[in-house]
Amino acid sequence: MAVARERRKHDRMLVNWPVVVVTPQRYIGGEAKNISLGGVSVLCTRDPDRSEPLRLAIKIPTSEELLQVTGIVVWSKLQAQPNDLSGYETGIRFTSFMGNSRQYLAEAIEECLRLK
Repeated sequence: MAVARERRKHDRMLVNWPVVVVTPQRYIGGEAKNISLGGVSVLCTRDPDRSEPLRLAIKIPTSEELLQVTGIVVWSKLQAQPNDLSGYETGIRFTSFMGNSRQYLAEAIEECLRLK
């Protein structure tokens, strides 16, 4: 039996960072569960719109900086949560970074890897 190969280009790290997903219709609160320079997995209260690129604001808890990125939904699945609540785990591939957001994310990932 063949073992599945990891296809990601970038190392990802497990996180619990606050996120706001901005769709054309609404703001959706969420939490980043893992992140890399290529994208993020977000646990959201609602399923984001897949028809247009999304804007995300991601707070790095160890920094004053706010990551501002644009991305597209590549997958989404309903997740059962404690207390009979539900949410959506959503994979978002980054398409662009605003300002110095890419640099801030790279520094946060580098710091995390250095501490391991």
